[in-house]
Amino acid sequence: MAVDVSVLTPVLNEEEHIREVAAKMLSQRFDGTIEFIFIDGASDDRTAEILRELAHTDPRVRILENPRRSTPISLNIGLAEAQGAFIARMDAHAVPCSGYIRRCVEVLNQETAGAVGMPCLVRAGADTTMAQAIATAVSHPFGIGDAKYRLGAGGPPQEAVDTVAFACFRKSLWQELGGFNENLLTNEDYDFNYRVRQSGRDVILDRSGHCDYFARTTLGSLATQYWRYGGWKAEMIRLHPTSVKLRHVVAPAFVLSLIALGVASVLWSPARWLLLVDVLLYLIAALAASWRTRIEVKRFQHLFLMPIVFATIHFTWGMSFILRSVSFRKREA
Repeated sequence: MAVDVSVLTPVLNEEEHIREVAAKMLSQRFDGTIEFIFIDGASDDRTAEILRELAHTDPRVRILENPRRSTPISLNIGLAEAQGAFIARMDAHAVPCSGYIRRCVEVLNQETAGAVGMPCLVRAGADTTMAQAIATAVSHPFGIGDAKYRLGAGGPPQEAVDTVAFACFRKSLWQELGGFNENLLTNEDYDFNYRVRQSGRDVILDRSGHCDYFARTTLGSLATQYWRYGGWKAEMIRLHPTSVKLRHVVAPAFVLSLIALGVASVLWSPARWLLLVDVLLYLIAALAASWRTRIEVKRFQHLFLMPIVFATIHFTWGMSFILRSVSFRKREA
């Protein structure tokens, strides 16, 4: 049977969300034929068992294995096996709206379209105040900068952007660009979208729909996530220096300022005042952002939790970015 669209989802220990996510994917409204390929990275929970149950009841579901547990490798494994002319790269933490694939395929028929995605509406991964604060922070400009796909559905119906999450594209484009970069364990999407733009095509954010993305639920898991993001962003910028955006360097610059002023204050007393001003300005900005979100979500606790969440994002991202940058400078030397 001919397949129009192949939906690829790398999974690793996702038993908490995979059943709901898969159900939403399987209910996509699309006039053509779809196959759903889940690439399991050697999960040691019930993820693979749940997927086998789905495959038993729905012949459109296929399960592939990736023992190396790397997302770009999983994507390339899935793409090599995909039968569809169009590819929809999805995620086990994201639930697409019912018309996501149909609309993205429509937009891909525009002349300059290379990759298409929709806004991610970030949802709390658990019913706790901390989880809600984290979900708010990772979709707030003070938390993550100007990444438009993360900032909600407001804006023009459609626009060309630097990157989108969970993009749809043609399989022929993946072949032309040489696949996903398997040396990037994170940021493989941004790297791919950058190469799409370098090829002369547009990366399009279409706001006619959305996907719900489940954020991390604890400060520890958030710190782990953004430590990974920061380091691999540094690696990606090393590969593509012209891809750098202001939002990529603000957190590292802030962390560097604290380190530099902290060291200088040992020998130069005015540096202590500069360090204090640096910290106070950050705290004021974080509290201002927290006050606004407290009003929007009607949770007073956000006023106190949000600065902690913001700091977790910025310090882990910034320090990881700095250390990885230093490490590859040493390797080059």
